[in-house]
Amino acid sequence: KRQDMMFKTLEIFKTVYETKNFTTAAQLLFLSQPTVSVQIKQLEESLDVVLFERNGRQQIVPTKQADLFYEQCQQLLDLWHQDLHQLQHQERQAKIPCRIAASHTTAAYFLPALLSRHRAALDALEIEICTLNSSQIVEQLSQHKLDFGFIEKPLTEKDIVRTPLQTDQLVLAGQPTEPWLLRENGSGVYHYTMNYLKENNLTLDNVMTIKSNAIIVQLLRQGLGQSLISSAALLDYPEIPYRPLSKQYQRQFYLVNRKGLPQPIQDFVATLLATPLPIE
Repeated sequence: KRQDMMFKTLEIFKTVYETKNFTTAAQLLFLSQPTVSVQIKQLEESLDVVLFERNGRQQIVPTKQADLFYEQCQQLLDLWHQDLHQLQHQERQAKIPCRIAASHTTAAYFLPALLSRHRAALDALEIEICTLNSSQIVEQLSQHKLDFGFIEKPLTEKDIVRTPLQTDQLVLAGQPTEPWLLRENGSGVYHYTMNYLKENNLTLDNVMTIKSNAIIVQLLRQGLGQSLISSAALLDYPEIPYRPLSKQYQRQFYLVNRKGLPQPIQDFVATLLATPLPIE
């Protein structure tokens, strides 16, 4: 019971550190705000360090001690969850939970083919896949909410390994008189779109922000909009007009993974990295 309470306290600290807000952390943890505050205060007293500088009721700033403890906390929680999973599944051969995220382009045109080539390796893993933009993937990796992912921007953080996988060519699809269909800030293609607009002295007078490549493609099929998009996204839709762009609009897909993964996931990542897969 004491161990259980200790790990609950670590979960509270981790959530407060990531949200920088007691109230938000309490809501995410389904606890009251005073409970969260008391737990953090008791943790600080137990460690004899200040973890957060309080600037008013809402704003808190992690100290250098908190930065260090956050790294140690994540390692402890990872080990705890792995051990707990094995204990709860000891009667049968336990699969290792493996949390994967892919950006919208890699999820649709890259990841399925890559995984299908290694179907046998999936037997030892309990796979969970979600779709996020590149920035969100790196953020969640740094928070140990994911094990590895596929991104479209050269992003990295401390304790995250980034490996190039595949080159992708962006094109300008749709009609020049149509409104711009933009991915959200943080997606891989957003950066290239901003560069293209600046390079060509274009302004965004008529724009739609869409958080889905699939929706953008379907709008383009209906003759609505123009957008920078991966050439791979248009392979099945020859009716969508597009204009090739220069090599400046080539980008790299990356596999990003956090350090300290369980060995079966490390082996799976190594297998994926050993089989570069061209988009065809």
